[in-house]
Amino acid sequence: MSGDVYVRRASGLVRNISAWDAMIFNIMVMAPMAILVYGVWASIIYPGAHLPTTALLAIPISIIIGLFYALLSIAMPRAGGDYIWVSRILHPAIGYSINFFLFMVILSVAGAYIPWFTQYVLAPVLEVHGLTDLAATVSSNEFTFVFAVIYYLICAVIISRGAKATAKVLWAYFILVLVGLAIYAGALFLIGRGVFAANFSAATGVSYEEIIEAAVDAGYPTGFLLTATLLGLTFTYINFLGFNFSIYLAGEIKEVQKSQIIAIVGAVLLFGFIDWLAYEAAYVGMGGDFLGALSYLYAIGSDIYPFGSREPFFMWLFRYAVDPTTYTIFMAGWGAMVLAAILTYVAAAVRFVFAWSFDRVVPTFLSNVDMRYHSPYAALIFVTIVAIVFQALWLWTPLLQYFAYIVFGWMIMQIITSIAGIVFPKRRPDIWERSPAIVKAKVGGVPVLSILAVISIILAAYLGYASISPAFVGELDPGIMAFTIGLFIIGLVIYAISSLYHRRVGIPLELSFKELPPE
Repeated sequence: MSGDVYVRRASGLVRNISAWDAMIFNIMVMAPMAILVYGVWASIIYPGAHLPTTALLAIPISIIIGLFYALLSIAMPRAGGDYIWVSRILHPAIGYSINFFLFMVILSVAGAYIPWFTQYVLAPVLEVHGLTDLAATVSSNEFTFVFAVIYYLICAVIISRGAKATAKVLWAYFILVLVGLAIYAGALFLIGRGVFAANFSAATGVSYEEIIEAAVDAGYPTGFLLTATLLGLTFTYINFLGFNFSIYLAGEIKEVQKSQIIAIVGAVLLFGFIDWLAYEAAYVGMGGDFLGALSYLYAIGSDIYPFGSREPFFMWLFRYAVDPTTYTIFMAGWGAMVLAAILTYVAAAVRFVFAWSFDRVVPTFLSNVDMRYHSPYAALIFVTIVAIVFQALWLWTPLLQYFAYIVFGWMIMQIITSIAGIVFPKRRPDIWERSPAIVKAKVGGVPVLSILAVISIILAAYLGYASISPAFVGELDPGIMAFTIGLFIIGLVIYAISSLYHRRVGIPLELSFKELPPE
């Protein structure tokens, strides 16, 4: 049947990614050290949160969910990940809908990360070296867009050379990130809080102690609060999202049964350690109370806050701990993280489009593969164009501000996938029985997969609720919520149109989903 309903009898992809390559892919999707931004937001919304603890709490949550995704990927190891599973277990329209949502989300996040590089990395480094006019230039929308076009084209060239080439570039980025982390953590642990406090006070004209005292007088809680820490976990978990993205490369991973567990669990453990270390170093070298107090003063618009409208991101504050040259090297590592994350988002989006096309949901030419590098070049061209368009929308229109509830939508996606995992044995016994023993393992007669799926639903429900709670986003915006749900509905509509078209040409689209696509 596969020769009739699929584009061809083989995907054209090759399994040349190792477990460690896949692990690095997952780590760079999560963007190690982006926590230096998220931590400020957590401190603003949940005063009293102990950030290092939130990193430790996020690890077991991510491992549980990650193991669930790893087992499904082992059962159905194809490019497309949860799109493949949900479309085969529940319904193809649902599978396409959740994957379409994720496609839109990751390209919107890529659009946000481009300004992170120009405005959060390039501009501060230039400012430290006294080049304030040039810093203002690179912060402009025009410069940012030109940079985006160039970098997306660079990403396209890298991805066009195949998954293994992409992995090599990510390894290089990861080494730069580790260098930056070593400089950051090493300096903060070694210099002590006194040096940082003195440098901060001298540079800003506001004493270190005065920041803490002013925040406490304004209502900032002294010490750390358990409730705030548990709520602040939501922001840290946002940074963990993507720990399972190797599922979308499953058609290109060697020895999937072993590799996916290493890639996902290993990524969570290593990433969690990086996040904890980055937070702990900041608390030791800058002071947890100081960082919380500074964030609090920014949030309430205090006159004593020394940076105007600029948020007190931890990587910017690091300039008061080291000399300009050391700071520049650190920021090069932090910038490598930003660029690597963008590369992974584009690479993942290409696999989404390839999987859709191979099932004939979207035009079949998008599944064309270059036989030299085994890269889906047509999907790559399409995704690159869409990414550039998204970048323009991000910079010059308010459209992408409507992606404010992406965590809520992400949790909907996780719940749907978890439901598919629960009903998998009964809905698709043909695939279930052919699955490796690790997938079919049971505890007390209940499949481990089902147990993990239930826990995944519970965690997703909590995190989804927390992500739209008043403390997190303020008053709920019906328009943004409608937009978030609307992305899923658009996916359903696209699938319905494609299904009607294929019925008219005599190839019912639903036939593609009776079995797994060929390798």
